Order: sequence, then structure tokens, then C-alpha cells
Amino acid sequence: MNALCFSVALANTRAFDDNSGYPRPILVPRVDKVVVDKTRRRLKLMGRQHVVRSYRISLGDDGRTPAGRYVVAGRNPNSPNHLALRLACQAPSTPGRAGGSLQIHGTPDWLGPLAVALKGSDWTTGGIGLANDDIEEIWNLVPDGTPIVIRP
Repeated sequence: MNALCFSVALANTRAFDDNSGYPRPILVPRVDKVVVDKTRRRLKLMGRQHVVRSYRISLGDDGRTPAGRYVVAGRNPNSPNHLALRLACQAPSTPGRAGGSLQIHGTPDWLGPLAVALKGSDWTTGGIGLANDDIEEIWNLVPDGTPIVIRP
């Protein structure tokens, strides 16, 4: 019988232990793959071929987010958008697109609480945009080196 691997993430939770005031850890299966479905505007975190979490995403209205195979190559906590995971290309499906500036990121920090107005619209330029709460959770659950598949 295979044991299911679990990872503990604090994921900036708002769930607090009533007695101690410390965030309670969230137990989720280890994320081993990210799948982005551009048509459905969904990003799925996968663990052992099962969906662990699913998020609504925003894309660019110019169609510049390229399909292909990528890997999480690093993180930018100081991105102009709230947190950003940098992607590196594994096998691009679009010639000439190396994924150099392709990122999964939150909304622009300068928008503050007005960023909620972006939810459900395509506003990013070639990247994959998420609500800030969602990118914070993904930031904590997805390790560097995780494969990412972006489907058309």
C-alpha cells in the first residue's frame, strides 16, 4: 500500500488556533505538477495525479501566454505584481518563445484593495494572473523545479 506524502504549509492562512494564536498548518498532498488550462481559465495543482487545488486565472487579452512545458525556475518576492513564480521553458510549443519573462503572479501591488476589480478579467501581459490570496497559497505549496504544463 502506497503511503500518501503530505506537505505542511502555513500558506498565510487566516485559520488560527483559538488557544495559541499561531496559524494552524494545512495538510495537503505534495504538489508535483501544475496544469494551466487557458481555455477554461483554470490553474490546477496536482499531487499524485489528483487535483489538490484549483484556481481561476487571468490571462492577457492579447493571447500572448504561450502553451508548452515549463518548470518553476525561481521566485520574485519583490515583483511589481504581488509575488511571482518565474517559469523556464522545458519544451516550447511555440517557436521562439523561451519563457524568459513568463510568470505566475498576483495582482499589481499598487492597486491595493482595488485589485479585486481584476478578478475574472484578462488583464496581464503574457503571464498568468491570480488573486493575491491564491498566489500566496501557491507560493507556499509549489516548490522550485515543479513541472508546469500550459495547455491551449
